[in-house]
Amino acid sequence: MREVVSVSPGRTYMIRLMNGGAHYGLRINIAGLDMKILAADSETVEPVVVNEVFLHTAERFDVEITIPNDWVEGDSFWIRADSAESVYQGYENGIRSILKVVDNNDTSDSVNANDLNDPIESIKSPLERSNDHLTMNCYDRATFDGAPNGGRCLPISTLSRSQASFNRENKSNIAKEEAPVAVYYIDS
Repeated sequence: MREVVSVSPGRTYMIRLMNGGAHYGLRINIAGLDMKILAADSETVEPVVVNEVFLHTAERFDVEITIPNDWVEGDSFWIRADSAESVYQGYENGIRSILKVVDNNDTSDSVNANDLNDPIESIKSPLERSNDHLTMNCYDRATFDGAPNGGRCLPISTLSRSQASFNRENKSNIAKEEAPVAVYYIDS
């Protein structure tokens, strides 16, 4: 049984990706859609658009995806979470969910996973990656660029905190400075 995520054409969704595993990183791709990164480990960042995200153990990314208007009710697509070791083993290991296109007025979770066929694309087929395919948070650029199926790595260090994050931090620091401080001495 696979998890089914219902979406509607033309809508935008914010999804929190988390790796709760203990051993391997996960390479996340949501139906080949662009993902706009909004936050990393709950810290808002200046948005960056990528094709997939590499989640190391215990990491979180908030991403935004927009469902194309030309997707038709009944279509289904893979949400892939390939474990790190699977890159060199033909994508045999990983977690799969299904992105199911439903009517604009019905985005409830009423789809029964047992009644849903897998997407037409083979589960074992590697993703086609052009040279401009961008993966966020790879181990390092030298070992990843172009391997195994093309694409480029964007290190997590390229993300920058959003202005909203700075403003929130400054407000909390100001509040701390303005609060009265009591100092107690205990004489022996």
